[in-house]
Amino acid sequence: MTPNERKSLAEQLLGNPLFHEVFTELERAATEAMIYTQDDTERLKQALRVREIRSFRQDCEAALRNTQPQKGAVA
Repeated sequence: MTPNERKSLAEQLLGNPLFHEVFTELERAATEAMIYTQDDTERLKQALRVREIRSFRQDCEAALRNTQPQKGAVA
């Protein structure tokens, strides 16, 4: 996949309101589960889920920002 293809796909994901709605709800649900559980193993599992959701969002944003410029031919 070329850098421009990555940028285009990242723009499509980040420009889609459903993407933001779904991931906001996933993060909210995992955060609530983490707060209200009585089990430490489940709390850790939910904390990792929140971390992964945030990491995925950041990866999409990074793909959008880090498109490398086209290089010209060597003279």
